[in-house]
Amino acid sequence: MRVNHDYFRAREGCPVCGGTDTETLFAGAMDESPVRDLIASHFSRQGTIDWEMLAGTDFVLALCRACQTIYQVAEPNDAVLAAIYTRMIDAAFLDPFEQAQLTVGRFNEIAGELAILFAMTGKPAGNVTFLDYGAGYGSWARVARAMGATVYVTEIGEEKTAAAAALGLKVINDADIDTMRFDIVHTEQVFEHLTHPRETFARLAAATACVFKIAVPPQRNAANVLRRKGLATESPFGRMLAGGRRHRDDDVYMAVQPLEHLNLFSARAIEMLAAENSMRIVGRTRPRALQIDIGSPRELARSTARLAKSVAGRIARRGSGYALLRPLHPAEQGIRETPSPKRPAPEGPSPS
Repeated sequence: MRVNHDYFRAREGCPVCGGTDTETLFAGAMDESPVRDLIASHFSRQGTIDWEMLAGTDFVLALCRACQTIYQVAEPNDAVLAAIYTRMIDAAFLDPFEQAQLTVGRFNEIAGELAILFAMTGKPAGNVTFLDYGAGYGSWARVARAMGATVYVTEIGEEKTAAAAALGLKVINDADIDTMRFDIVHTEQVFEHLTHPRETFARLAAATACVFKIAVPPQRNAANVLRRKGLATESPFGRMLAGGRRHRDDDVYMAVQPLEHLNLFSARAIEMLAAENSMRIVGRTRPRALQIDIGSPRELARSTARLAKSVAGRIARRGSGYALLRPLHPAEQGIRETPSPKRPAPEGPSPS
């Protein structure tokens, strides 16, 4: 496998479990067809591609036989990541695209899901502390704030952090998380982008007081599609931006998009991460759009209480790519409960 070490490093094992027993599902040069075609069709409408960064590196998809994670072996360094999320996906494209998603229907969908998470804390919405890790342009964070939570966000790129601050969200540095705890830790389509998902999961689990949400693309039959058909030459996202139709295996190819989606998690992988960090999965099905009333604190509380009942029975659908997790109680971990020192928060009262 070729790697241009100025811009990439080769992962030595699975980024989830560290396993080295793998199956290669695809391998090809990033600057040659079909990988180049897929990259070009994906980013051409979003920004500018720096092909010099990609020359000399192979795009390899590996399947970990231990935890079934599919991952890109070539890991971008910080320079490439900055290029991807500031130039290849330019703010001039992303800002109007994200603004177009801010509809009343979308607000209701997000609010309905967040109401269940709020109910799981057992606190009034106004007392909930909420971390949106990798908040993007804040579609989830702004709804959480509208519902009354104190919302902290992390993001990279000046445009996104400035947008978050303008919305009244508390922008914190990634390192601040290690000295804080939050009632809700929220990640929506984030973990597939991370170079070190195992380490990040551990940090976010340690920062979770009540509930940790992870939502990633579902793996489903991705391995079989890649074995049978290889890699697509056209980006499904690029095609749909141009007004084209969805195809049968589009979800697979979007889930392994070169440079962006570095990890495609299996249900086993999420279960292993949960067990490793003393957490239990309490839900695996994303709630459908549910009606809530945020007209007054009383009505919000009533709506939230009703929605809390819908959490029961949501453990089904293993492999959905969606999981709600809670920290295990000390008794569940088989250890004696001992008081833990409070960790100072960088600003405001401790969310714990």
